[in-house]
Amino acid sequence: MDNSYKCFGCLVTFLKLVRFMEGPSAVSGIVDQDGVHVYDILGSDPFGEYLLLHEVDETPLETFLESLIEGRTPRIYQHDWLERQFIMPIIPSEVWAAGVTYKRSVDAREDETDVKGIYDMVYESKRPEILFKGLGYRTVGPNSVICIRSDATWNVPEPEFTLVYAEKRVVGYMIGNDVSSRDIEGANPLYLPQAKVFQNSCAIGPYLVTADEVRDPKNVGIRLTIQRKGKVVFTGETSTSNMKRSFEELTEHLFRDNPVPRGSIMLTGVGVVPPDDFTLQDGDFVEISMDGMGTMRNYVNQL
Repeated sequence: MDNSYKCFGCLVTFLKLVRFMEGPSAVSGIVDQDGVHVYDILGSDPFGEYLLLHEVDETPLETFLESLIEGRTPRIYQHDWLERQFIMPIIPSEVWAAGVTYKRSVDAREDETDVKGIYDMVYESKRPEILFKGLGYRTVGPNSVICIRSDATWNVPEPEFTLVYAEKRVVGYMIGNDVSSRDIEGANPLYLPQAKVFQNSCAIGPYLVTADEVRDPKNVGIRLTIQRKGKVVFTGETSTSNMKRSFEELTEHLFRDNPVPRGSIMLTGVGVVPPDDFTLQDGDFVEISMDGMGTMRNYVNQL
């Protein structure tokens, strides 16, 4: 076996929680600072255990993960094999999403709808757009298929920096993909839930990165690449620095009079939008990369 271990999307740091399939079993693991070793936590749910601990005190997630690997011997995996086995790093309690947090998103949503002005108004408003995206069972991880609706003709991936909560505290970050049907939303803003909530319409992964490992969450590069039949048909990038709203602001509005359970996540908006003449097709291959957070890869399935 080739035991060389390249970084996943590069900039692998300490600590990242992962889950992957090893035979018929799902294995939880922690990737260490040099990206070479994975500490197996067989037969356990470390994030679930952390959430129970968080009821008692507010131990940082990174401190809890460090305690799990103390005294353990790591294993070295062949990189290409391991990358193909990744699944969701956690199963979120609830999935929420914020919208029109980037000017690019405002422009795209204004272009798709005949009801002009409402997205500009939300972008300038004190109250952000926050919507319920689904539950854990509606969410998939890397190496799973994301779906596009059978009754839509204009479908796009939406790469979004994702916050992970324990109570109201952000304890980590992930890559998120808020797959959306732009023609359904554009027909009428009241159709937004149908444009956002359907089978496999959200993907997260490949890591849960502890909050202390992202030095500047408001300066994270985001890259989207879409391949069709082995050829790149779209590529684009942005940065969380282009967001108008702060994560603190979005978090405050999410939890305002809203008892969100521990272990929930929020996708924080999209700043990379394919052109209006582009739509996902069955068999497309979507890659989303973020600085220090790896790359999430998914094939597309037409429902």
